[in-house]
Amino acid sequence: MGNQRRRCPPKKRNLKGLNSNDFISRMPDDILIMVLSLLSVKEAVLTSILSTRWRFLWCNLKTLNFDARQALDNIDNDFRFYLSERYKYTKQVNGVIRSYNHPTLHHFRIRFYLTCEYTSVIDEWLKFAVKKKVESLELDLKTNQKNYLHNTFNYSFPSRLSDKSTSHIVIFPSANLESLKKLYLNSVNVRESVLGELLTKSPHLESISIHGSGYLTHIHVGGRDLKLKHFEIVECPHVVSVYLSDFGIESFTYVGQPIDLHLSGLPKHKNVVMSQGVAGLSNIVFGQISSCASTLQTLSFKIYHPMKFAKLHSICQLPNIRKLTLTIVVRRDNCLLDFASLVNVFPNIQTFTIELLCFSLMGRRRKATYSAAAHHHEHLKLFQILGYYGGIADLELAAYMLQNANALEKIVIDPRTQIDKAIKATKDFSENEEAARSSAKLRLPPLLPQGVELVIL
Repeated sequence: MGNQRRRCPPKKRNLKGLNSNDFISRMPDDILIMVLSLLSVKEAVLTSILSTRWRFLWCNLKTLNFDARQALDNIDNDFRFYLSERYKYTKQVNGVIRSYNHPTLHHFRIRFYLTCEYTSVIDEWLKFAVKKKVESLELDLKTNQKNYLHNTFNYSFPSRLSDKSTSHIVIFPSANLESLKKLYLNSVNVRESVLGELLTKSPHLESISIHGSGYLTHIHVGGRDLKLKHFEIVECPHVVSVYLSDFGIESFTYVGQPIDLHLSGLPKHKNVVMSQGVAGLSNIVFGQISSCASTLQTLSFKIYHPMKFAKLHSICQLPNIRKLTLTIVVRRDNCLLDFASLVNVFPNIQTFTIELLCFSLMGRRRKATYSAAAHHHEHLKLFQILGYYGGIADLELAAYMLQNANALEKIVIDPRTQIDKAIKATKDFSENEEAARSSAKLRLPPLLPQGVELVIL
C-alpha cells in the first residue's frame, strides 16, 4: 500500500474563455449581428443583458419585425386575450424603438390588430421608421380576413399636406420618404391624394400593396418618372376604377369586385393577377388586359363560381403567356374541363396550375367524362393541380391534360387542402386529404404517357 502511487484527483481544466458564451462573444460584430438577425426582435433585445459587449449590439439590426403571430393565435382562439396582448405588444414596440440608436433601418414591420383608437401611437411608429430612412415598411393591422368591409375603424395613413378631407396630419421628418422602396398596408385607409403624395415624395418606391382600404375609389397611377414596378390592390371594397399608364410597371394584382380597368403605355408589364368577385373570368376581363398582350408573360385568375364560367368567344390569342394559374372555388363536383380548354388562348404556355379551393364536396355523383374537345398543347411542360381532392372533376381534368399535352414533362398532384388553417385542421379534411392521395396513386399511373413524371405530394 505504501508503495502505491497516490492517485490525485484530476485537475480542473481552466475553461475560462472556452464556454459557449465567451466563445461566441469573441466573434466579430458582423457574425454576431448575423446571429441576432435569426432571432425574433424580443429575443434579440434580451441578449443585451448578457454582458457590456452585447448591450447595444442588437441596435445594429437592420430589420425590426414585430410579428405578433403567437399573440394573434391566442386572440383568434379566445378574444378575451385581446386587451392584454395589445398592451404587451404596444409596450414592446415602444420600448424597442426608444432604445434603437442605429441611424438607418432596412425593414420595419408591424403586425397586430390595431384600429384608429391607436392612431397617435402608430403615427409615432411611422415617424420613427421614416426618420431611420426605412426602405421597406409594413403596417399589417388585420387579423380577421372576414372584416374587410368593416373598415370604418381602420387606422388612416397620414398626410403631410394640409388637406381638409384628411382625417389627420403628421409632419414627417425632413428625410421624408426618399429611401422608401416597398410599402405594404393592410387594413389601413388610404385616400387617393395620399397615394399620389406617396408616389411623388418617394422617388425610389418600387412596390405598393394595399389591402382592405376603405377610402380608395378612383385610382390613377402614371408618369414616366415613376419607379413603381409592383402594384397590388386587394379587397378595397369601394374601388370603382383603376387607370395605370405610361410607367414601367412589371406586375399588377387586383382582387375585389368588378371595376373599370384601363392599362396603357406599360411596356414592361409582364404579370397580371385578377379576381373580380363573382364575375370571375369573362370576355370583359380579357378586354381589359388586351392592351398589354404583347408583353404579358404570366396570368393568374380567381374564379368563384365555376358553373357561371362563360365560354370565351372572339378572344385573341396571347402568344407570350408562359405561365397560367387558375384559382377555382369548388363547392360541387362539377366538370372543370372548360378551364382546360382555356389554355387554347395561350399557344405557347409552358406551366399551367389549377388551385382548387374546396369548401364542400357535397353534390350529386356522376360518371367521369374523359373526352372533351381535343386541342393539343405543343409547349406545355408542367401541369399542377393544387388542392386535388380525388373527385370526378379533378380526375377527368388530369386525364384530359395527360392526353393533350404532347410536350408534358411533369404533372404535380398536391392533395393538401388549399384553404385556411382552421378548416385544414378538422378531422374530415385530414381524412379527405389522405383519401385523395391514395386515389391519385391508384388512378393516375395507368393514364400516364411514357416519359411523363408523376409527383404526388
